[in-house]
Amino acid sequence: MTTGEIKRIDSRPISDNREEIRAFMVVWNDSLRLESTLKHYRQLGVSRFFVVDSGSTDGTLDFLAAAPDVHAFSASGEDGMAWINALLDAFGAGHWALTVDPDELFIYPHYEQLELPLFCRYLNHVGAQAVPCVSLDMYAASPIRDVVHQPGTPLLNTCRYFDAASYRIVQTDVCPNFEIHGGLRERAFNQTPASPPPVLSRVPLVRWQAGMRYLRGTGNITPVTIASVLAALLRFEFLSDFPERAENASALRDGASANLYSDRSVRLESSTQLVELGLMNTSKPYEESVQLTAAARLAQSA
Repeated sequence: MTTGEIKRIDSRPISDNREEIRAFMVVWNDSLRLESTLKHYRQLGVSRFFVVDSGSTDGTLDFLAAAPDVHAFSASGEDGMAWINALLDAFGAGHWALTVDPDELFIYPHYEQLELPLFCRYLNHVGAQAVPCVSLDMYAASPIRDVVHQPGTPLLNTCRYFDAASYRIVQTDVCPNFEIHGGLRERAFNQTPASPPPVLSRVPLVRWQAGMRYLRGTGNITPVTIASVLAALLRFEFLSDFPERAENASALRDGASANLYSDRSVRLESSTQLVELGLMNTSKPYEESVQLTAAARLAQSA
């Protein structure tokens, strides 16, 4: 397949099973994180990955080409969202589709017990088309330059902490009709009066239909019915390679020597903890659905 500047690398067959949950991402020199990220999504219940490589030189493309559940593409230029929108139309229409960065792990209330296919079945039942998220920066309790991750191991083993405060929601007129600001992005990065505050809200999980469009990353999308559940994207940018990779590394106070741990830092323990902190939201119908699923599984095992 060639779509604009995208060229398909693999020739593996693609199932027409509409029950498959599919993940889409753009990568560049992501060998440090990618194996860990794909493991998370496989365990969650993602069936197939569509990954655009934008010129990696660290073996990322070879790694992708060898993975049997990955369809790899190469691309030139810098129009990542145009590539993603094209791939979503071509391979995501009719599917629940996750659009994430290779350093982002999608989680939702009770994800530890409820697999993603069951979560999406609930979303279908209530007529939701998309799930909004707050993006939470994860970090270690040591200086960034010392945060060495072992590829393939859980990213949470390397970076377990996040800022529990402070966050605020601002209403907007573009779907999902709100923005979330605050957190580590405002605490640790230099801001100027003219700079817009970093936006932490995303809409990564969508029951995609041809013609839908992401408008600014995954922060805004053409109008869809938003679920009442607020999930989270755990973002693992602050590993030892941060200074070489990040465009905004110079804006971080103290640079690579920075230790992001502070009195706002909390160790992540569970999705329930994030709900209790108000960083994820659940709903009564969803909680009842989770309880019914748990009861059915208990009855089957009895």
